[in-house]
Amino acid sequence: MEAIARKPLHPAYAELRARLDEFPLGAPPHESLDGILTELFTPEEAAVAAKLPQLPAPLPEIAAGLGLAPAAAQAILERLADRGVVFAFVREGATFYSLLPLVPGIFEMQFMKAENTPRTMRLAQLFNAYYYAGWGQSLSNTTTPFPRVVVVERQIPTGVEVLPYEKVSELVRSARSVALANCYCRHEANLLGHGCGAPLDVCMVFGRFAQFTAERGFARLVSVEEAIAALDRAEEAGLVHCTDNCQERINFICNCCGCCCGILRGITHLKRPTAVATSAYIVDFDQDECADCDACLDRCQVKAIVRTDEGVRVDLDRCIGCGVCNLVCPTEALKMKKRPTPPVVPKNWRELQMTMMTEKVARQG
Repeated sequence: MEAIARKPLHPAYAELRARLDEFPLGAPPHESLDGILTELFTPEEAAVAAKLPQLPAPLPEIAAGLGLAPAAAQAILERLADRGVVFAFVREGATFYSLLPLVPGIFEMQFMKAENTPRTMRLAQLFNAYYYAGWGQSLSNTTTPFPRVVVVERQIPTGVEVLPYEKVSELVRSARSVALANCYCRHEANLLGHGCGAPLDVCMVFGRFAQFTAERGFARLVSVEEAIAALDRAEEAGLVHCTDNCQERINFICNCCGCCCGILRGITHLKRPTAVATSAYIVDFDQDECADCDACLDRCQVKAIVRTDEGVRVDLDRCIGCGVCNLVCPTEALKMKKRPTPPVVPKNWRELQMTMMTEKVARQG
């Protein structure tokens, strides 16, 4: 990547950078982040974005806070919403807006359309540099991760209590709306020339965010059946289901690989095992049943299964409980079992955010 030219940063960008750093995962300062912000915002837009709330607020309230007429404020906010940096929706005739966090939010939106343009190439280079210098490192800023793994549903053992949020089909069926999008992480990798070839159109968003992304051309609304079919395709490709680390009203399901995905790369590239919350399950390996076929080795996205001089070995401390390896085991040497102490999953998105913010403040203090 070419060196980023050093020049004085407009005060509006510094203010916006500080505002983005207030979100749970934050936005640690770095020159690549400055490049991202100047690519996505004009100084005028940055000044407006820096004053936006984290939670959606009605247009008149936002306009008053900005000192602008509602029509003038809305013109700017609509441009930013179309660009995927501001969230917008209409409820009972009133339009609400909020600033999107850098991650998850702004980063993902820039690559959902799978565009191959000079602009997306520049953003891919900048976000990739910032992953290693900034937001990737912030995956361990809190004890409670923002994403969690959901086990392949057909690998859940019989005879155990299964909670609704542990079943990926229930997460899809309980959503008000579902939209299918391209995998932003793999598209970024494709732009940088090191994509893995795994399917792109298998990631999804839910609820109001599904409506928003569909209306703005970032994704397309789909039926429950089409979403379930996408999950099946992801499983066959050996991808890991990851979602919000909460029980109710999730925002997304990503289908992740350990080579491109920002979440799983926290484990494979940044050596941060707590980058994602494990599922409530863990692999159970029967060495005596193993056929030594090595089929599972390439399927494990976090390299918890390795070959040693003594044969195939499973690192249970590294296992995230996805169940992907089981799908290709010809002898059932690999099965899933309930973890003795399953992770605690926050009830909803707001509880998750509050928990993360409390942990972040305590860590900084």
